[in-house]
Amino acid sequence: MRSAWFFAVLSVAVLCVSAPGQAQDQRNRGNDACTADSAKLCKKFFGQGDMVILTCFQNNRTKLSGKCRTFLTQVGLLN
Repeated sequence: MRSAWFFAVLSVAVLCVSAPGQAQDQRNRGNDACTADSAKLCKKFFGQGDMVILTCFQNNRTKLSGKCRTFLTQVGLLN
């Protein structure tokens, strides 16, 4: 559940200028795309803050699932 909350906050931050419906869609896409990666790769960082989880994703970009990597790239959080 921590990862779902992380993506909710992250999506809101990324989409602060978007319509509310679009923000909810982004949250759902983020949860669908990256929840498993979060639990697999970054679980040890849960509770240390959202930016620590994002850094974990960035540091493990080559280990992320294609779905998660694509999502994070699309929202501008992964190069």
